[in-house]
Amino acid sequence: MSATAASPSEFRESRLERARSYADMFPWVWSFIAAIAVWIAIALVAGRGFGGTLTSALALAPFLVLVGVGQMFVITAGYGAIDLSVPYVMTLTGFISTGIMNGGHGSVLVGFLAAIGCGLLVGVANIAAIQLLSIPPIVATLATGLMVQSWAAVRAGNFNAEVHPGLHDFVVRQWGPIPELAVFTVLLAAVAGFLLHRTAWGRALQAAGQNRRAANLAGLRVNLVLALAYLICGALAGVSGALLGAYSSPSLGIGDPFLLNSIAVVVIGGSLIQGGRSNVPGVWGGAMFLILLVTLLGVLHINVATQNIVKGGLIILVLALAGSRKAA
Repeated sequence: MSATAASPSEFRESRLERARSYADMFPWVWSFIAAIAVWIAIALVAGRGFGGTLTSALALAPFLVLVGVGQMFVITAGYGAIDLSVPYVMTLTGFISTGIMNGGHGSVLVGFLAAIGCGLLVGVANIAAIQLLSIPPIVATLATGLMVQSWAAVRAGNFNAEVHPGLHDFVVRQWGPIPELAVFTVLLAAVAGFLLHRTAWGRALQAAGQNRRAANLAGLRVNLVLALAYLICGALAGVSGALLGAYSSPSLGIGDPFLLNSIAVVVIGGSLIQGGRSNVPGVWGGAMFLILLVTLLGVLHINVATQNIVKGGLIILVLALAGSRKAA
């Protein structure tokens, strides 16, 4: 007896179910698909070569990926966990590291250690405000960030240090069409993925994001797990700030674009804003998509204010879709 052939509607529903299943397993894929679509649109609208546009995006993406990965760890903790001090840490560490290295007169290692130490110090302040004073994460990290911003403004006064030429060369150097910094950032992202999915701490972080009470009852040291997430976020913001300061001389507000974008790359990349499920590849996909989107809007001569409206609306749409998937 021959099997009954599936109708066209049943076949379409079957393909749709497979696509949904694939999206649930690999949510980061869609950020890359969106990035590729925008990349093609730029080439069609501007008539630019595919390679040049991609190389330019890869040159800028590492700064956003670094802070995005740190933000991802914090967001994974769930329950409103977020770090709004990131852009201010980047601004301050850009001044501090560049001041220490001062055109090659100081040590690059010391400059980076100072930047990382500054990020860790801000992370400790965030942890103290959240865990000891019971201040909501958004309020605590914003307040800490504003204090860091004031510190950066003081540091910027009479600032006349020069960018370290060797570090600047590293930031802008390319291996063929691939920026060297992008390769470094891919390796660091791989380490972050290992921490998130292959270590006890990473699994505990995801468990805490899914159900903090259950994680506590299971004997997990939730406060310590969350504290480490904020420390990593601060350290990565410090590293990104030092690199950004070498890419373009430090200035007040140099980290401002990363306030919204460091969150956007996480949610666009397929991580749940509610916490408990995150992925590192999606941060790269989200970063490439946002950078290429800004490039496309610039090619279309759309002003910065409208660009921010587009990005904000996009984030709201992604959050709405993520919420509906979770509810389902």
